[in-house]
Amino acid sequence: MGVYLHHEIEVAEDSATLYLGGSLRASDVHALIGMCANLPLRVRTLRLDMHGVTQQEDDAMSAVRGVLRYWRESRGGSFRLSLASERLVATYGEGTFAHAALSLRNAPAHVVEATPALMGVYL
Repeated sequence: MGVYLHHEIEVAEDSATLYLGGSLRASDVHALIGMCANLPLRVRTLRLDMHGVTQQEDDAMSAVRGVLRYWRESRGGSFRLSLASERLVATYGEGTFAHAALSLRNAPAHVVEATPALMGVYL
C-alpha cells in the first residue's frame, strides 16, 4: 500500500496555510488547486508548507508550480513556500504578503498577532 498525500488547511483572515504531508506527485496538482479554489475570496496570501512531505516523485515540483501559477492567475495574490530536506530548509516568497493575524498550528484557540519575528520563525 502506497503513501498518499495528506493535507490540512488553516485560514486566518486574509491568509491561508496549506500543510502537506506524505507523498507528493505531479498528479496531485488538480487536488491542490481544488483545495485553493475552495478558500474564501478574502484570502490573498497562500502559504504552502511542505515540511511533512516524506516522499516525492521526480516531477512532484510541477504540482507546486501548478499551484503557484493558479494562485497568481486566479487571485493575483502572494505565495509562500516552505520546504525542508536533510540538508536544506528553504522558504520562497512571491508578492506582497498579508499582514494577517494567524493562529499557530498547535497554539491555543486564540489568535496570535503576526509580527515580523514570528513570521520569520513560522514561515
